[in-house]
Amino acid sequence: MRTMTLREIAIYAAAGFGVWLSGAFSFRLGGKFLFENGPVVLALSTVAIAGTVCFVLRSAMNWRKAPASAAVEVAVIMITPGLFGETARLLTFPWSTGLHVETAAPFAAVMIFSTATLLAYAVVVARKAG
Repeated sequence: MRTMTLREIAIYAAAGFGVWLSGAFSFRLGGKFLFENGPVVLALSTVAIAGTVCFVLRSAMNWRKAPASAAVEVAVIMITPGLFGETARLLTFPWSTGLHVETAAPFAAVMIFSTATLLAYAVVVARKAG
């Protein structure tokens, strides 16, 4: 496996931060619908968000022509800026999300589930590459 250049790492990190930032903005605008509208909407949102982050990983890797064997490394690089951002956002939850404080647990659960799904997907992709 070839080593990623600092430029490639920066591109993946910037793309990951951009995805997180757009998600943070979208959740600020539409979070009440996604997270405070009952368990069915929450479950559907969770599946959609998890699927979207996997699609974004695959798209970024295709765009940069990264080998499938690098999926875990790329996934970690892409999610790290968002995890730092999410930590700050959860510390200021009602203000930064516009959601009720009671929604913090389901919100965090969706974020953790999506991150875990992305990492599991990356492992599967990398292992298939052999």
